[in-house]
Amino acid sequence: MKLASSLLVTGIIACSLWGVALLQPMPTRAISSAQHTPTDKTPSETSAVPGAITESTQREKPLVALNTLVISGTTAVMPTSQVQQLWQDFKADTSLNRKLTKQPKAVYVFYRDFSANFEQSTITIGYSVDTLSSVNQSVTLSAARYERLLPRKKYSNQDIAHAWQNIDYRRPINRVIEIHHLSEHSAIVSSELLIEYGD
Repeated sequence: MKLASSLLVTGIIACSLWGVALLQPMPTRAISSAQHTPTDKTPSETSAVPGAITESTQREKPLVALNTLVISGTTAVMPTSQVQQLWQDFKADTSLNRKLTKQPKAVYVFYRDFSANFEQSTITIGYSVDTLSSVNQSVTLSAARYERLLPRKKYSNQDIAHAWQNIDYRRPINRVIEIHHLSEHSAIVSSELLIEYGD
């Protein structure tokens, strides 16, 4: 998958996100003691490997733990439907590419601070800082437990767009992370999609 098709996929995802958000009914909350069941932490959550993903399970849905990860790249507060423009800015950022000390293993797309109608968010597209010689600005993805919308493998544009349509927009969304794993020639060989819902 080349960068142009990645941009197309991200645009489709953003449009799908916006469209589905408009179709969702307003959230309602039932008061129940069963909603607040504590979950046990697994030993893998305390691992010190940055960005490592480990699996754990809850009663209802399997969750993955993503360790703290620091990325640097291009950040903007913008409509999610215009994320293609941010991909173009990221691709054109020659100063970031000159700072690469080794071939990056992944490109991270980090969506957070969604507006009430999910039309806008703060988006960062970047590399892990351990692949860069110096960093002007960075964003920290703190360790958290995520619901996996797409497991790591190769997907078509339609598969990724469909996964965004499976987000439960009635629940508060803390962040969404796309991880695009790269080959030694910087081609995307697999992707995965993670979401962290709020309380």
